[in-house]
Amino acid sequence: MEILDPKPADGSTTRSSACETGAAASVQKPEAKKPDNFLPWAILSTLFCCLPFGIVAIVYSTQVDSYWFSGNREAAFRSAKRARTWTWVSVGVAVGCWVIYLLLAVVLGLLSWSAAGL
Repeated sequence: MEILDPKPADGSTTRSSACETGAAASVQKPEAKKPDNFLPWAILSTLFCCLPFGIVAIVYSTQVDSYWFSGNREAAFRSAKRARTWTWVSVGVAVGCWVIYLLLAVVLGLLSWSAAGL
């Protein structure tokens, strides 16, 4: 890559490469921030929601720091995303089970109440 200096001090036009001027050395890629590993949320979802899916979330959560500090940034981000996904799956399954349980309790309660009234 060549840079054309429009008006140098002596009045002539000169050409120089970006490597010679040091322009390429001054441009650096910013360091990415370590992704959240969701470990506390994965533990809470395991304890209070759905055990099997919560365990999967814990496994992915623990992989985030290992991948990050070994230099595998993409795998760390991928594990963080999967940990978040499995945490929400655990919560969703628990909420779904509670909704079904409450619906069954209400329906069966109404059926037994209507059968006793006849």
